[in-house]
Amino acid sequence: MKSMESLGRQGTEMTKRWLVPIVALALAGCVGTVGRVHVDDEPINDVEASDVDIRAMSREMATALIELPTIAGAKEPVHIAFLTIENRTLTTDFDSYNLLSKIRQDLIAHSEGKVVFLDKESINAIYAERDAKRAGQVTTKGHKDLPGVDYFLTGYAYSMRKSGTAGKMLAAHRYTFRLTDAEDSRVVWEKDYEFKKLGQRGTAYR
Repeated sequence: MKSMESLGRQGTEMTKRWLVPIVALALAGCVGTVGRVHVDDEPINDVEASDVDIRAMSREMATALIELPTIAGAKEPVHIAFLTIENRTLTTDFDSYNLLSKIRQDLIAHSEGKVVFLDKESINAIYAERDAKRAGQVTTKGHKDLPGVDYFLTGYAYSMRKSGTAGKMLAAHRYTFRLTDAEDSRVVWEKDYEFKKLGQRGTAYR
């Protein structure tokens, strides 16, 4: 007759033999749900604006700005600063900075130095650093004048939804951008980017 210790060891070994394949199967299932997709080839899960839409929009806006005679024909680099994109969409998590920063990246990359962006978001830190340099509190390689803004880039985002048949929903998105002269407030350029998405109505849209 087997001792209690022997029975205990046997039970432990049986438990291990059961647990190993179960854990392996669980881990395989978890790994199998993860995959890598191209940045411009993401699955469409809803009718809202996606990262793919933002990237396409920023490329089109940057191209249009580079071809603008005001910029293309300028003898000196044009200084641009951002204002906010006003959110008139139905989403509360709209991120205007994400959109504007992508436009800035494309402009810097492809404008061949014709566009210079001024970082107005960091202006308080810039003023503090300039004051410290001028007071001799920190070293400096030379004082520079702060350049003024030639144009402000701003606009608004708008969206609407319409119910369709068979549980479908149509969402229309419109983004408007404009370039405003910082000296006399003239709008020297304005362009729309529009797209629509059709998808299943979800509980979030009821």
